Amino acid sequence: MELKQLKYFKTIVEAGNISKAAELLYMAQPPLSQQLKRLEKELDAVLIHRRTRQWELTEAGRALYKHAGYMLQKTADIKEEIQEINQGMRGNLTIGVSTSCISYLPKSIKTFRATHPNVYLKIWEGDSYYLEELLSDGKIEVALMLLPKQLEEYELIQLQKEPFVAAVPKSLGEQFTEEVIGLKQIAEYPFLMLAPMEGYSMYEDIIHHFHKSKLAPDIVMECKDISILLALVASGVGISIIPKSEIHEAYHHDITTFEINDFSVYVEPSIIWRKNHRLTKAAEYFMNHLIKK
Repeated sequence: MELKQLKYFKTIVEAGNISKAAELLYMAQPPLSQQLKRLEKELDAVLIHRRTRQWELTEAGRALYKHAGYMLQKTADIKEEIQEINQGMRGNLTIGVSTSCISYLPKSIKTFRATHPNVYLKIWEGDSYYLEELLSDGKIEVALMLLPKQLEEYELIQLQKEPFVAAVPKSLGEQFTEEVIGLKQIAEYPFLMLAPMEGYSMYEDIIHHFHKSKLAPDIVMECKDISILLALVASGVGISIIPKSEIHEAYHHDITTFEINDFSVYVEPSIIWRKNHRLTKAAEYFMNHLIKK
């Protein structure tokens, strides 16, 4: 039994006779009559009692009509869903984001959801090394993370560089009268350091800038999680150097930020995916939202 046979049968029933159904289907009447006979033979059941002036659906015909309508509608729904998936309007999108790049997500997700409400998003969070593993395993399609040193396995789009700033407890902020402070001033206080990550030189770059100025920061702790560092700065434990966009509004009352003089370390966020991996349309649309951020 083919879908076209169900379509023919449904049209015959709704038209009331074969001649009118043939007109609706843009086909000759004899082939349509043959299709009905073939369907009855295949099902070994009479579907329509044929009388001279009046037709009547049999019980088997009524059952088939009901199922035919359901199956044809489901087929149309499936085709529509597949087309929407191919067009990036429906389906699943799994992305990864590193702690240092989380600030790029909220606005991008909001605008993406407004245009693609039927795409289900799943977000994995972790450091860049962990996200590279997820990409390799195919568990995420794209990652928003720091620019890796080894690029051979990836395609990428670099986003705008972002500067680091000094995050200072409000209680200490009054001691700095300028909007820009130097590493010498930072070195006089307990320092909360972003922990090193495999494959990235951010930790070494920050230390290098201190040493270049013949300074040694008073590192009292290291942590990979920026939100923890911010909470500790806000509570007055010490000073930290973190990406500017990571200073969340929640901490504005407890943290003062300062630009750092002669400090050329930047966060280099990138959208990364595996080479030779065909991105879904949904992923391409989402990346466009990130680029426009």
